[in-house]
Amino acid sequence: MRDLYEAIEKLTVLLALRIQNTVRKRGWAEKPKTSRFEVRDPNERAHYPTRIELPMSLGHQVSFVPADAPSEDGQSWNIQIRRSDGVLRRSFSDGIQVRKVENGYQLFIRDEVLDDSRFRSLFDDLATGGLSGHAMTIGKAFKSRFGSISAEVYEILCSAQHLEQLDRMHEAVLTEVSQLDVETALGQLAKWSPNQAE
Repeated sequence: MRDLYEAIEKLTVLLALRIQNTVRKRGWAEKPKTSRFEVRDPNERAHYPTRIELPMSLGHQVSFVPADAPSEDGQSWNIQIRRSDGVLRRSFSDGIQVRKVENGYQLFIRDEVLDDSRFRSLFDDLATGGLSGHAMTIGKAFKSRFGSISAEVYEILCSAQHLEQLDRMHEAVLTEVSQLDVETALGQLAKWSPNQAE
């Protein structure tokens, strides 16, 4: 691959093939759908990165969407990963990046090469259900006040195990003044347990 534009075109096709193979191995009924779009390099040559849409077993979809252009420094190209149900986990919150390595370009996730074990782990996180019950209600309240939920807040809500802990988290989302105050309170409540003193 001569440059980053050629790399995003070829590596998104490779990503689509890896996803298709993973879906086949897991025995999922739905197959990924792909579409291509045009980007032009500085010399006005056309390149065609691939977007990937994957229906998941729990009714949501996962999209792998390459950015319209490389990063500002020209050293990488981001592929955003989005779930249609709004779930955001730390493992895929930064997406996948195409970056230069010694002998060409490679797919990276969270500063690590997207090898088979990281790819399987990514798919496990993508296939896992979202918030439910009280945690989902808290998530909706957070979204209505501050917009999307960060991966860190999402993980805190997913890890809450006690009813009183969830009640306190809900109260914090509804009463704290700023988003930073809410996130700080949620971080503290993540460590809370029922036998903790007031």
